[in-house]
Amino acid sequence: MDKDLFEHRLIAQKLVYLLKLKGIEFAYPFRLYVRGPYSPDLAREYYQHADEFSRCETASTLSPAEADSVAELTALFDKSPSLLEIGATYGYLAYEMHQPPQQAYRTVRRMKSFYSSEQIVKGVNRAKQYLFVPTDEEKAALDAELEEWQRASIRSMRH
Repeated sequence: MDKDLFEHRLIAQKLVYLLKLKGIEFAYPFRLYVRGPYSPDLAREYYQHADEFSRCETASTLSPAEADSVAELTALFDKSPSLLEIGATYGYLAYEMHQPPQQAYRTVRRMKSFYSSEQIVKGVNRAKQYLFVPTDEEKAALDAELEEWQRASIRSMRH
């Protein structure tokens, strides 16, 4: 990571913000800016610690659950600046501003009109996949629906 490259700073800002939404404790306050959630305090940190930032080093240690969140996030977004920007913006609108999902999606489309519709859909879907934690009730409903699909699939294989 190079603090002098805009894309690297954007990636860092959006990764930290999405991790914060997932429950990892950070002292950085974020506000919504043109390119999505941004923390001036985080920016000061990576400028003050440019060498560590370039090597992605820290004195902090992640818990196993936090490491899992980082792995899931990087696997979903593959450090794509555009997808991270879109996903983090959607997360801010839906989770910080409590906009309903459809409204948050429309707002992202309007704010990020310089991205293709395909990129917006991918970024929003990946944010939802990363941030959505179903309740036990929702899991049971999903399991019941999946069982019905599996039974229908098995029946169709028999015929």
